[in-house]
Parts: sequence; structure tokens; C-alpha cells
Amino acid sequence: MELVRSFLRFALVGATATAVHAAVFALLVETTPIDPVAATVVAFVVAFACGFVLNRRWTFDSRADPMAQLPRYLAAQLAGLGLSAAIMAYAVHARDWSPYVGLALSIVMVPPVTYALARWWVFR
Repeated sequence: MELVRSFLRFALVGATATAVHAAVFALLVETTPIDPVAATVVAFVVAFACGFVLNRRWTFDSRADPMAQLPRYLAAQLAGLGLSAAIMAYAVHARDWSPYVGLALSIVMVPPVTYALARWWVFR
């Protein structure tokens, strides 16, 4: 039951981080002259920090050194990005499927992998 509870929290943190990314991006693009590429980088950094803090404290209740966990969290998130990109490349280029099929596959396949990395490696 603990595994299910923490996975649901992990999913909620992911949704929250995504909303933070979108909100920061929109705020910057709509209220400043910043380039959208720079805005997405700033939004990513803010959302990444939000996800790290929430997962560390709420999802996994970790008391370990955050500076030791931060590089592992970044690596886990980059692994998720790489897996998502590979899934999209396979769906679109190898199978000639709609990119939305690739997106759906990523939404189903990537979170369990990043959750496992976070639970048993990043925040162990």
C-alpha cells in the first residue's frame, strides 16, 4: 500500500511541476520580452526545483543530504527525458504512428521508470 501511495504522490508532484513549468513559461512570455526558448529554460529550472523539493519532502520523506540527492535527481529526470524521446522516435520514425501515440506511450511508460529511480536510487 505504501508503494501505491508514494507512486500517486509522485504522479501528483509531476502534474504540479508540469503546471508550474507552464505557468512560469506563460508568465514570462506574456509579460516580458524574453525569447520563448530562454523562457522554457527558466520554466524548466523552476519546475525542476519544485519537483525536487516536493518529491524529497512529501513523496519520499527523505532526510538525507539534498546536495547528494540533487545530481541523482537530475540524472533520473534526464533518463526519463531520454526514454521519452526514444519512445517518440520509435513511434514516429520506426512505426510511422501519430506523435500522439508516442506521447501516450511515454505517459504510460516513463513515470514508472522515473519513480523507480527516485524511490530506490535518488531518495533511498
